[in-house]
Amino acid sequence: MSTRRTLAAIVLAASAPFALSACGTSFGAQTNQQYQAGVGSNLRSGPVGVYNGLFVDNGNGTLTFSGGLLAEQDQTIESVTVDGAAKKLPSAISLKADELLTLGTTGEIIVKSDDLEAGDYVTVSFAASPAGDISLEVPIVERTETYASVAKRPTPAADAETTQEEETDPGQGDQGQSDLEQSDTSPGA
Repeated sequence: MSTRRTLAAIVLAASAPFALSACGTSFGAQTNQQYQAGVGSNLRSGPVGVYNGLFVDNGNGTLTFSGGLLAEQDQTIESVTVDGAAKKLPSAISLKADELLTLGTTGEIIVKSDDLEAGDYVTVSFAASPAGDISLEVPIVERTETYASVAKRPTPAADAETTQEEETDPGQGDQGQSDLEQSDTSPGA
């Protein structure tokens, strides 16, 4: 091989790693993009954190909140506000310090609204005591197999052994109540 070809091969071999390593480092590189694995919204600052918060559209004019709440110290949530409409919870939701509480499977927070549907975003505020109001904007998602475990209506606290059919029957209960007056239950303490 000639000296010229040998020199060209050495230069090419030496510069190839640098040229190839630049692939994917442009301004649109994935490492520069924010990424949130869950569909719901997160609030990771303040005395109460909300993780993967969202509402599931039940298809009958109601929405069920699903998400995790984590408090730095013991908190009590007695009411929520969804897009300006307040709802007092019949049973307060108790948060223990540093224990994640997952809401949704027993229908702790179900709101009624004919104006909201899957694809919309709503502002939800939790009135926590002693922390104060915690607000964030959350999506409304369509009820799919992914959200099959999210209750379509509140499960009575006294009847903890309800059947799956009773928990998810959209034709039952609370149809005569106004927008945000449906009864909710608190998870067992």
